[in-house]
Amino acid sequence: MKTFLLVNENGSDNIGDHAINEGLKALLSELGCSYSSEPYSTTHVDLSVESRNNNHQESTSLISRLRKSLLQFKPLYLLMWLLKHKGRIKQCCEVKYDGIVIGGGQLILSGAAFPPALYAWSYYAKKSGTPLYLLGVGCGEHFHKSESWLVRRALKLSNRICVRENESITKLSTYFDAKAEFCPDLAFGLQPLKSSAKRSGLMVGMTDYAVFQRYHHEVKAPTINNYQEYLTAWYDKVMSVHMSGEPIVLASTTLTDAQCNRDLYQLLLNSPASNDVRLIDGVLPLDKYRQELSQVRSVFSGRMHSLILGKIEGATIEPWIISKKIENFLGLYAQKDPAVLKQQLQVIASEIGA
Repeated sequence: MKTFLLVNENGSDNIGDHAINEGLKALLSELGCSYSSEPYSTTHVDLSVESRNNNHQESTSLISRLRKSLLQFKPLYLLMWLLKHKGRIKQCCEVKYDGIVIGGGQLILSGAAFPPALYAWSYYAKKSGTPLYLLGVGCGEHFHKSESWLVRRALKLSNRICVRENESITKLSTYFDAKAEFCPDLAFGLQPLKSSAKRSGLMVGMTDYAVFQRYHHEVKAPTINNYQEYLTAWYDKVMSVHMSGEPIVLASTTLTDAQCNRDLYQLLLNSPASNDVRLIDGVLPLDKYRQELSQVRSVFSGRMHSLILGKIEGATIEPWIISKKIENFLGLYAQKDPAVLKQQLQVIASEIGA
């Protein structure tokens, strides 16, 4: 029986990251493999509603502001991150594993800690003699020169690279001269729950306005100038797809989305659908979120994994295309049977885990 170390953003506040990790676990469990999980770059986050008031509190001291200014110099930031985290990563890689799997998710990405994290995991996996696999990952754009240096060297140390959309194959070849192959998103490794015999209702996951601002230029999105206009646009879309008398369930996949859903909830309470609306505050655990999806007729969201999980659980998907990632999701997965996508993942998993 083979044992693997799974490295991804399983410690984040994003349900999609947890779906990816659990999908990968399911695939390896079917092969009789054992595993343990470690965060790629984050530490574990409290997903409960009680934690929201404790987020994003920063010191305003002179030392804190000076440190923040210094770390805006990209090479220094990358070096400081490596120095801080290399001990943990090295220690993890020194444990005897048959393989280390990085993925899935948008882990080949500019900014934050992703480039040094990829380099550190790849470097210490190679140093320990453990095969390294990148599975179900995605590649971003606009890498700083120092980030490109780290990513290029990390990719050369990988034994196999499988990406979750065809565009990432092109990007890896163009930016880093690395060869990759396609595999479905690892969340499709999940086995669907038993769905309700009579499905009813619409699950809504309003997406954080900052996400819309960052990515909407990639697609033909409506012109929206501020958060109030964005909130109103979500309200209008929900009312246009809502069937009178059916429940509207507001459920978030991240803590930042949760605040948006609270605002949307207040608008809907003053609408003709006020008696139908229910807010699930905070972020549910993955299993409870999937249970909600297994009972609704449709899911309306701008988050890819909300749509993927909805598809797995048999709900009709109603995407708001606010980014290229959502557009790619529709092109790759919208018309495909989740069972077929899982079979494709099982083939790759068996080649690694056999």
